[in-house]
Amino acid sequence: MELQKNEIDRLIEEAVPKAKVSLETILFEAIGQFGRYQLRMVMLTGVLSVFAAFSALEYVFTTGRINTRCLIPECETSEGAIFSPPWILNAVPEIDGSVDSCRRFKPAGTTTRNDSCPAEWFIRNVTIECSEYLYENVNTIVYDYGLACDEWRRSFLGAVHTFGGLLALPLTGYISDNWGRRLTLVINVANTAWLGCVRYWCSDYYGFLVAELFKSTLGAGVFSCAYVLVMELVGPKHRAVAGAVVCTFLACGHSLLGVIAWGVPNWRNLNLVLYAPLFLLISCYWLMSESVRWNITKGRYKEVEHFLKKVARVNKRVLTERFLQELKETVDTEEKLKAREEEYKKKEPWLIAEVFQNMEILKRCCITPIWWISFTLIYYGLSVSSVNMSGSQYLNWILVSVLEIPGYWVAVLLLDRIGRKPVIIGAFWTCAVCQLLYIFLPKHMHAAALSVFLISKFSIAIVMMSLYIYTAEMFPTKHRHSLMAFASMLGRIGSIVAPLTPALGASIWHDFPSALFCGFALAAGALVLLAPETLGTKLPDTMQEAASIGVRDNK
Repeated sequence: MELQKNEIDRLIEEAVPKAKVSLETILFEAIGQFGRYQLRMVMLTGVLSVFAAFSALEYVFTTGRINTRCLIPECETSEGAIFSPPWILNAVPEIDGSVDSCRRFKPAGTTTRNDSCPAEWFIRNVTIECSEYLYENVNTIVYDYGLACDEWRRSFLGAVHTFGGLLALPLTGYISDNWGRRLTLVINVANTAWLGCVRYWCSDYYGFLVAELFKSTLGAGVFSCAYVLVMELVGPKHRAVAGAVVCTFLACGHSLLGVIAWGVPNWRNLNLVLYAPLFLLISCYWLMSESVRWNITKGRYKEVEHFLKKVARVNKRVLTERFLQELKETVDTEEKLKAREEEYKKKEPWLIAEVFQNMEILKRCCITPIWWISFTLIYYGLSVSSVNMSGSQYLNWILVSVLEIPGYWVAVLLLDRIGRKPVIIGAFWTCAVCQLLYIFLPKHMHAAALSVFLISKFSIAIVMMSLYIYTAEMFPTKHRHSLMAFASMLGRIGSIVAPLTPALGASIWHDFPSALFCGFALAAGALVLLAPETLGTKLPDTMQEAASIGVRDNK
């Protein structure tokens, strides 16, 4: 099989002469790997990332749980009732230090309403479901749509949001590749803005559900479009740092979301505050340039030349006619190579057949999706769970979000020093230990519980930053994008399940989400042991080179 591939490569090289200078060299000798222009784009992408963070996790506050209890008609009326009267434990059982949200003691018989509500009016060893609920506040859709004690319908909105994000990936990719990154970005920004605001007027649960699905499906591509634009503009030496900067802005957006929700707790007003400013960012169509690489693939040489001259001027570089001529020649050569490759591709086996013929690559295709499912489940699950912890939900959220930032940079510092596997295994297992401790810590030890929870989020942020690099290094150049996309798409299963974990906890066991996170982190970390270390290895170009990573080192 490998001989056949080498023969095909030889035929292609003979059919088309090699370009004198690589496209990468021309681009970055002309405009610089990272200059003032790239810095501007990274900062603008950072602003977009903040709003993308709002859209990605706003549902945590919009659909957030509200403390409820049964209305006790023997002792109060719906008008003027207070949530925690002094007699409440006479009528409602206590669970984990608070009143039961969904049940009350059965009345002993006919009574005359009395503000003291004595305990003898109730059969205290028999509980019944609430016939009417009293809400502690009216801040989320739980109040407006009557979702008290309906954890599944409440949590399902988060799952619908993340499922829409899954649908957005191929849709955004198709539009981006055919009509350009910049246009796709603006379409996603506009859809996020108007669909986010229109939910203000949703009067029922199902209308809100449909609006949420369309918002995430048609607008969740903001971050990916902006990220691709930056990665296609920044030189190879600076892509890891640029990626970490963009992810830092994303984490800042998550933290700022908590601050805004704290100041504007009502979900309808919060929607307007978060999404109305996005209409201003439609101006990105004029503030950002189209990807030079996309223009090259479409043969738009005038746009490419104009762009390079603009960037060179901002970066104070000298752009000569020689560069422009070499660029055109290189692009023409690469287009011919692509045409030849398409002809010879017909003789190659399908990717799935190649994978099954190489047991080492097949093994990696089986274990990498589990890593991705685990990290997305834990990452989003911890964010959702943070608002249900003891203490201020807003402060918990802000702290959990801020801890992502050092996680990203610790990953950048450690990956090239101690290796990919130790970093990822250590982070996964640290997260697992912390989640196990969280289960067994006494409920009154709020500071200790919050500390281990924060370390969990810090650890999973390290995993998030590391997996993108590690997964890419294990697959061959020719199929790297396809195989990474396979792992990433399956990984979305974790992000879809994550919003449902509070409902699972309410239905099965209070600490079930933590046990689930612990189990997945342990399993994922153990599976990393089956993969090779890629630190210091050359990026593989063929299946055989990829399969031999680690094998050569062991000999």
